[in-house]
Amino acid sequence: MSILYTNIPPLRTQNGKDNFRDKFSDYIKQADSVEIATGYVSQDALEMLDKCVADYDINHIRLIVGMYYIEGMPENIYNTLVRMNKKWRDRSVGEIDIVCTFRYHGKCYLFSCNGKPFAGVIGSANLGAISLNAQTRRQYEVSVNIEDKNNLTELQEHIRELTDKCSKVISDVPNIPLVRQENLKLKNVEHVDRINSDEIATYKRHLTGPTIEIPLKVPKDHNDPKLRGSNINVCYAKGRKREWWETEIVNSKKISGLPGYPEYKKPFMVITDDGWKFEAWTCGDNNKNFYSKDDLKIMGYWLKGRLVAAGIVKPIDHVEDDKDFKGLITEKMLKQYGKTTLSLTKTTQKTKNEHGDLLDVWVLSFLPKQLKED
Repeated sequence: MSILYTNIPPLRTQNGKDNFRDKFSDYIKQADSVEIATGYVSQDALEMLDKCVADYDINHIRLIVGMYYIEGMPENIYNTLVRMNKKWRDRSVGEIDIVCTFRYHGKCYLFSCNGKPFAGVIGSANLGAISLNAQTRRQYEVSVNIEDKNNLTELQEHIRELTDKCSKVISDVPNIPLVRQENLKLKNVEHVDRINSDEIATYKRHLTGPTIEIPLKVPKDHNDPKLRGSNINVCYAKGRKREWWETEIVNSKKISGLPGYPEYKKPFMVITDDGWKFEAWTCGDNNKNFYSKDDLKIMGYWLKGRLVAAGIVKPIDHVEDDKDFKGLITEKMLKQYGKTTLSLTKTTQKTKNEHGDLLDVWVLSFLPKQLKED
């Protein structure tokens, strides 16, 4: 047994002393089975763990997450955990469990090979500590490693009891309380203003007419060649080079012909469910195009930014190099997010734009079904 420090100045790891991140890396490279029980996780660490499972041919992985069922789980963490759990179970290598009986704040790591545990780590380090980011670079953790057979057996039994008595596979846990992740991509963007929750509530008290549900036309999955270059995936269209954030929403006649649909080329102000304010309009043949008026990226920053904040997709810097369509938005991804349409509702209110023009106000929502309004 030895103490595992954290290599952060001014408490740099001295010669001959181990740190948690290096020890974790050494052990997982030797293991074919890994079991982890932790209070919290981070998205970076989850992605790193998933990569380790693939790179080091881990044939059994169990991750137990202990604090979120009672406290609430960030939606990006939830979506990442669901996606990884499905991937691991489809490959028959493991699963992700959620502690449902109490707040579990332990941090236990058990590494085995050929059916026998050979090392373990316990201490203060949540799973996020395996990944270097702005937070972990300045967060000091202390742990100890275990290689004694009796202690390893005891740790193995603890994890087994936690699994059998206190946890369920995440796919079998209904109604996990989710915490919405704030999309800050529109912060300081020209032609966009921030409004507070009281202002949002005021506009919602003045809704009028039916809500128009605008379907987001996307491919079913990454293998579906249809709609790869249209609507919210217009950046993948052939022709001129576009940024990943550019978004054009093209409606069918069935939608554009609905009573109360916005008038042709008559700008209106959009108030979003998460507190952003920008101009939009409808235009094009049959009045089918629904855009953010001043910049196509504004709608993308809002809509795609929600998916990025929720851990559904990562933005692509150079779309022309994305040959595997990793940044493509699919129906499967929208369903995981919890909403496949935009909800647009007119209000009786009016507001002035930056030029002093008086515009109608509409409320635009992309709030997932499993999340409650603030």
